[in-house]
Amino acid sequence: MRALLIASLALPVAAFGAAAETRAPTEVQASYTAYWSGFSVATLDASLELGAEAYRVVGTMRTTGMLAVFIDGETTSYAEGRIRPAATPLGLAPERFGMEGRWRDRLRAVAMAWTGPNPEILRLEPANQEERDPVPPELQRGTVDALTALAGLVRQAATANRCDGSAEVFDGRRRSDFKAVTEGMETLPAHRWGSFAGPALRCRFEGRQIAGFWKEQNREEASKPRGGTAWFASPGPGLPMIPVRIEAESNWGTVYVHMTRASPGRLPLPTRQTLRQ
Repeated sequence: MRALLIASLALPVAAFGAAAETRAPTEVQASYTAYWSGFSVATLDASLELGAEAYRVVGTMRTTGMLAVFIDGETTSYAEGRIRPAATPLGLAPERFGMEGRWRDRLRAVAMAWTGPNPEILRLEPANQEERDPVPPELQRGTVDALTALAGLVRQAATANRCDGSAEVFDGRRRSDFKAVTEGMETLPAHRWGSFAGPALRCRFEGRQIAGFWKEQNREEASKPRGGTAWFASPGPGLPMIPVRIEAESNWGTVYVHMTRASPGRLPLPTRQTLRQ
């Protein structure tokens, strides 16, 4: 469930990258709530700073409701990098990625940096040998972090009203392949869980893990593609297209993610001190 929530909630964090590159620097923040089997299970606060040459994404996910009773968890992630439309397939080149939080009262953290096409792992707690098989170096080459990958894929929503693309993703522990396809425009009705109703771009996405499995995990089951649908729209005057709803498939059923608020603004970059409070 933790991996599912992080994966489904990563999409709205990264999707702020859909703002047009030619605009003045943009600062946007939004809040989301995730539901499973009719119960609230997580919340997400996310923000983006997007300029002509650089981007920064920050997001904090917390378990809530029924899930928090059994699993108390909070994770903050961020990504920083440069906008390089002609230099990289995604148009974005990551420089730093980090994740830190607590899950079942245990610290979990990742820090990576790029000085070229390949990531360097600076921090990994707990160490991979405790729970996962390592990702071979050849599968790390040329990858990007999940936030950068998803931001690159959805930038088309603003520039071409489409969301087609693919990316090879490495988060320090897992190696996955992602792709997205455009399914057209759709008018979303009002929903009691969210704050948006109206025309939205419908995109189908799919992810498949190919390395970095739990040591005792069923590889065949874990490597099955997991998909979902995301709807993108501008939630207000002057705001870029962002996900307003997401439906993500899982072994336990569908997870529904609804935007509850969006406005100009920013979240501060995380620090170890703020993450451990």
